[in-house]
Amino acid sequence: MSKKVGGYKMTKSPYYFAPKPLLNPRARIFCFPYAGGTSSIYFDWPDYFFSRQIEVVAVSLPGRGARFGEPFDASIEAAITNMVDEFLPYLDRPFYLYGHSNGALYCYEFARQLLNRGQLLNCRRVFLGAKAAPRITYRRDPLHLLNETDFRQALAELGGTPQALLADEQLLTLLSPMLRADFKLGFDYMSTEPQQRLQQLPTTLIYGTQDVDVGAQAMSAWRELLPQAELESVAGGHFFIHHQQALLVDLLLTRIPM
Repeated sequence: MSKKVGGYKMTKSPYYFAPKPLLNPRARIFCFPYAGGTSSIYFDWPDYFFSRQIEVVAVSLPGRGARFGEPFDASIEAAITNMVDEFLPYLDRPFYLYGHSNGALYCYEFARQLLNRGQLLNCRRVFLGAKAAPRITYRRDPLHLLNETDFRQALAELGGTPQALLADEQLLTLLSPMLRADFKLGFDYMSTEPQQRLQQLPTTLIYGTQDVDVGAQAMSAWRELLPQAELESVAGGHFFIHHQQALLVDLLLTRIPM
């Protein structure tokens, strides 16, 4: 089924899903998942945004979730190039971007490519959560290169993988290549992608106060690319997107005009 949105016919796409579509939203927020995550992590968000008439659009990437089994894109830059045309008709009104962890890299690249196409005019703010700026060195070894035992231990330490999954040997063996591929995309982008300053883009950088990998200093380094960025924190670890969901969304809403 499809519906009329802003003069365009919103059709189904493998690249996005609106959990609670609005007939004529005042604004939209496009949300990018973390490594190994799917669009489903944002399915509760319309509960917070609906009263503001803001449509939540969760980005769906190949190889994950409902698209499991599809080949991954060769790079984050290629991933955005392959999907960006799908989103252009829905940038006709104010919009916001949120990306968590690896999703923050996709979010930045999405904004970068929109700017170069002259399509960023309606973007009111970008929110980047729990991801160090490109070229920041982690205390960890690259996750995708760890042996299987250390890889699983790292997943447990990060805190975003359900205990039921970590305990399911068969399922974890099935999903491990997907997780590694996702982490590799992030590592490659952090290391090699071109750096472009988005001079005038309002940005909020958000880190978890108990995140041992991505703290205030690592997040602040984004200001080299996003000079208009402010820095905020949320109580919790790397996956405050789950453990402090209400606090996170409340913070976002303070930056979105009524």
